[in-house]
Amino acid sequence: MSKKQFWQGASNWGMICGAGLFVISILAWAMKFTPGTFNWPEFLRFALILGVIWVSGRRNAALTGPVGYPYGKAVGFIFATMMFAGIVAGVGEFLMTNFIARDYYDALNAKQLETILAVYRGTPMENQLMDMRDQVVRMLSNPLLLIFGSIFNYVIKGGFLGLIVAAFLYKKPDFFAATDTNTGATADTTVNE
Repeated sequence: MSKKQFWQGASNWGMICGAGLFVISILAWAMKFTPGTFNWPEFLRFALILGVIWVSGRRNAALTGPVGYPYGKAVGFIFATMMFAGIVAGVGEFLMTNFIARDYYDALNAKQLETILAVYRGTPMENQLMDMRDQVVRMLSNPLLLIFGSIFNYVIKGGFLGLIVAAFLYKKPDFFAATDTNTGATADTTVNE
């Protein structure tokens, strides 16, 4: 697998995963999901990430042919895929937070801030946090922060999951297959009569 194929595959699978994560966010908003109950959106996100990692990894392992699919390459592909998924999901989060479901996300953010403030109630930090409240709300809707936070989130989640999944995707090289050492392609060993 060349570098071009590696990055093209990672970006394609990452975009598919990111679009799926965006659809899950839309479903959570449409069904008025409230945190604190069974977290079905997070379960769906986990299942989607696992599915994309598994399907893309199996496909890459099959494409490598007799040269094998080493553990390091499998892990690298998973991290690259999750990076692209994080970019697409972050853009989706920005659209959801600022345009599509602004009231819904404002209510979620307000609830999270109230939870944080409840922890510091009666302490000297309470006044500082109250003063910073508007800045925090603006930060939670900043596009760059949302995209970079999403990239970090999905690279960590998918990456740790990928460390386990890559062990099952590992494929040893076939040392008995005649291969071209420059390209890794199987040589034609048939005899013309």
